[in-house]
Amino acid sequence: MRQLHYSVVLSNTAVAQKLLEIRTLMELAGESFYKYSAYEKAAASVENAPPLANLVAAGEHFKLPGVGKTIGGVIEQLVATGTADQLEELFARFPPTLLEVLGVSGIGTKTAGMLFLDYGIASLADLETAIAAGTLLGVPRLGSKTIENWKRGILAYRGRQRRTPLPQALAIANVAVAYLQEGPPLERLSFAGSLRRCEVTVGDIDIVCTSHHAGDVVAHFARWPRAEAVLAEGPTKASIWLSGGLQIDLRVLPDHLYGNLLQHFTGSREHNIRLREYAVRRSLRVSENGILNLETGDVTACGDETSVYAALGMQYIPPELRSGLDEIDLALDNAIPVLVKSGDLRGDFHMHTTYSDGDDTLEAMIAAAAARGYEYHAISDHSGGRGRFGMDREAVRAQRHEIRALSERYGIQTLCGSEVDILPDGSLDYDDGVLAELDIVIGSVHSAVRQSRDEMTARLIRACENPYVNIIGHPTGRRFDGFPGYEFDYDAVFAAAARTGTAMEIDGQAARLDLPAALARRAKGFGVTFSLDSDAHRTGDLAATQFAVGQARRAGLVAADVLNAWPLDDVRAFVARKRMAA
Repeated sequence: MRQLHYSVVLSNTAVAQKLLEIRTLMELAGESFYKYSAYEKAAASVENAPPLANLVAAGEHFKLPGVGKTIGGVIEQLVATGTADQLEELFARFPPTLLEVLGVSGIGTKTAGMLFLDYGIASLADLETAIAAGTLLGVPRLGSKTIENWKRGILAYRGRQRRTPLPQALAIANVAVAYLQEGPPLERLSFAGSLRRCEVTVGDIDIVCTSHHAGDVVAHFARWPRAEAVLAEGPTKASIWLSGGLQIDLRVLPDHLYGNLLQHFTGSREHNIRLREYAVRRSLRVSENGILNLETGDVTACGDETSVYAALGMQYIPPELRSGLDEIDLALDNAIPVLVKSGDLRGDFHMHTTYSDGDDTLEAMIAAAAARGYEYHAISDHSGGRGRFGMDREAVRAQRHEIRALSERYGIQTLCGSEVDILPDGSLDYDDGVLAELDIVIGSVHSAVRQSRDEMTARLIRACENPYVNIIGHPTGRRFDGFPGYEFDYDAVFAAAARTGTAMEIDGQAARLDLPAALARRAKGFGVTFSLDSDAHRTGDLAATQFAVGQARRAGLVAADVLNAWPLDDVRAFVARKRMAA
């Protein structure tokens, strides 16, 4: 493994964004399509890869699809320094702020180049000033309608600069769907895009529907009282902007095209590019308007997505897998697995009560878990190291006594668990005497999160080797409200988890969604077992398992990979095997 010295470490998303900037500036500089499109493909691979710092250190980034010697070298520079020679050379010709102008809908590279060279417009602020001053009036091919569209495009661009967490976006999408259902008659209606793919954050919301009254549906959508601005409105589509900067796009087509429509607007850009490339090799063209046979002119309309993939000679690809990785090859080999779904979960191991930092009582949480139809669940309040939020030995025993008293009332098996702090040296916050009294133990890092990579790796491996730790909670520690997560050797920890029979959690809490899908996919390769939990702090949070399931599906997990999809006897055996092996 190479020793790299980082002045800054960019996330996968940040590196992918830099690669896309290079791609855009290369097109502006007049490079060939094949050269700049290679950076777009590499960006998609990077976005869905395990953490690049680890891959680069091991020299494994060259194994990513679309990453060769040249782009691999650029990635190394980006990971290590935050920039790359090629990017800086392009910025010497075109200021970085010109990317803002290119981000406005309706402004392509030729137009941006003209605005920059002829009018000195090098930023969004420059463009707004020029529009307000009337500088662009009378410019050939820039009519008043174009300028008005640019104004709306500027608004949309500003909105896209902040991404919305998946749970928040889903709640908004559900409200928008309910509003559409109150309007003109619809046949079928769904959200699509990154929201349907269960990406952890979304840039905008895509909604598709079918109706014989497309114009009326679009008009109804554009009049939604929550819309701060209508960005675009046409016979079959519209875009609105909500306060806070979230854009919602609607597309309406006839019902016989529903499968084509939903497939087209669900896949990631890279998935759709690869699908179209595959289709062209078969003399087919794929779009929301059907599958066109380029030799005969016949169009295949698909009423559902399964028919779209079947018409292309491949297995149906679930939305969460449409990221542009290996899913098309798997579908051609009929090797897409039956992914885990929410209905497979028999229980939830991670929830809190008023015994620690939860808002609802023990009985309320038990009743709510039973109401969800679970066979079992675990109450896993915090250990004593969480200060006033933690439970001492006496509180653990009092809670266990109360659980036993309630065990017959709600028809669910409640396990006595705890979320126990993993201390800086890898030991646990409870001694073995307390741990032995618990049915299941989640070990989590909550302190000393700035330890070095090596220290954190050793800490987590020691926790995995503890015979009482059954699950590592929210393994990277990331939070979308401010903390990117701590550094550790993922492969070493995953290998230890598989060796010791320790599950890795995918925490469905809105601020976490941790373990990330790319890492869960990698951990699966080591034979790791997973736990998909809500980390609920109130009864209403129990539904957050749906977000854990979404990330698990993105990782390609099946029910057999998931501890809380197993029968309770198998869960108890999983716990017992590790304790007996000690």
